[in-house]
Amino acid sequence: MGAMRTAPAPTCVICGSAGRPRYTALRDRLFGVPGEWALAECARGECGMLWLDPMPIPEDIGQAYTEYYTHREGSLPRHSLSGLFATAKRAYLANRWGYAFEGSIPENLLGVLPYLYPGRRIELDFSVMWLEPGGRGRLLDVGAGSGALVERMGALGWKAEGLDFDARSVEAARSRGLTMHLGGLPQMRFPDASFDAVTMSHSIEHVHDPVRWLAEAKRILKAGGRLALATPNTRSLLHGRFGQHWFALDPPRHLHLFNRDALATALRKAGFERFRLFTSVRDAKGAWRGSNAIYRTGRYDMMSRAPAAARIVGQAVQFCEASLKLVDPDAGEDLVAMAVK
Repeated sequence: MGAMRTAPAPTCVICGSAGRPRYTALRDRLFGVPGEWALAECARGECGMLWLDPMPIPEDIGQAYTEYYTHREGSLPRHSLSGLFATAKRAYLANRWGYAFEGSIPENLLGVLPYLYPGRRIELDFSVMWLEPGGRGRLLDVGAGSGALVERMGALGWKAEGLDFDARSVEAARSRGLTMHLGGLPQMRFPDASFDAVTMSHSIEHVHDPVRWLAEAKRILKAGGRLALATPNTRSLLHGRFGQHWFALDPPRHLHLFNRDALATALRKAGFERFRLFTSVRDAKGAWRGSNAIYRTGRYDMMSRAPAAARIVGQAVQFCEASLKLVDPDAGEDLVAMAVK
């Protein structure tokens, strides 16, 4: 396998403005893909989009995923409190989002526990992509990896399917009985208005033409259908703190990185008129651990278990970011869009 071929990307895919250098001489800090990479920033201040320039060509981008974490995902080890935590999760999702749970009164009361630890509550909201069950019709998870969200939403009553362009991830999901499609969203040619919900959990940053993918998501949604999207937020607290060492830069896999203004423009260009944007501190602790490791050593192993001290500091960082978000709504690590067709 040779070096990935690249092509110049001199202009912003969102607004068409010229780019200017933001970071240079970046290397893959997570999975060791060879090469050096540079990120450009949109010169139009009202946009501020970041993107790889030059950018791997679509035919070669698969080389960036040969050692990707979705190939190593597995079940977490169970411990003595796993059953209790699972019940608390189901009770919370019932109380907060309306998912069915036939528990006893004491079991339903366990749904209060996540409110005692706001970080866990944020993670549970993310676990259903902020979607209420509604009719729990057909759902497509775009960039599904090995299918964790597909499996979770299917267990909650959705007719859930997944889509990914990584063959190994798709094969792993299919081996667990999940409905998975292999390829890119525009190439699938799903019928018009065929899904009640489309989710994109940290996938839009991986594609060459994000506006086209968003427009395709709108086309395949039914009237009133919902798009739920999460992506790294370039205006986050930790990007400001770590700069070129920020974990979420992730060259060469993250081709486009958004802020609130750039994502709003992309959604409008894709045809969405009704949407809301907000940021989340869901994985601030993980983003801090990754960014700090990259700053100190130039590398980060996503699959390694962090030492206890690092986990404690990560929790503190998440708390600080949540507090800062009260005065700066853009501080969160995740940028979230909820759109309705």
